[in-house]
Amino acid sequence: MNHLLIIDDEPSTRKILEHFLSTDYKITLKSDGMEAMAWLEEGNETSLILADLNMPNLNGREFTKVLRSSNLFGDIPVIILSGSDQSKDRIECLNLGADDFMIKPFNPEEVKAKIRAILRRMNSLKKNIF
Repeated sequence: MNHLLIIDDEPSTRKILEHFLSTDYKITLKSDGMEAMAWLEEGNETSLILADLNMPNLNGREFTKVLRSSNLFGDIPVIILSGSDQSKDRIECLNLGADDFMIKPFNPEEVKAKIRAILRRMNSLKKNIF
């Protein structure tokens, strides 16, 4: 079973995502980017990360930048969630290495579909490499 890391400082968003995704995925919840990096550095593995854009201690932009610069975690897919629908935020996050960008409030079914699509691409890449 694929494992998702959900990082959001809003308890309600974490709860909604956990509710809709826990039937198909193992879920780990963190409230900011620093907690999430510490969790990854402890040796925990995840298939995909959903990260809020605006969080304390290490926001979605900074988190993506740190993740992409890492030899260990650089290949983990990231979807950024944001209350901002500003094009510049979307472009900046995608240019930093995010795989997708979704605006809150989101349709949980769309989140599921995007996760499935990204994981499907990742799995087919792995098959082609090995």
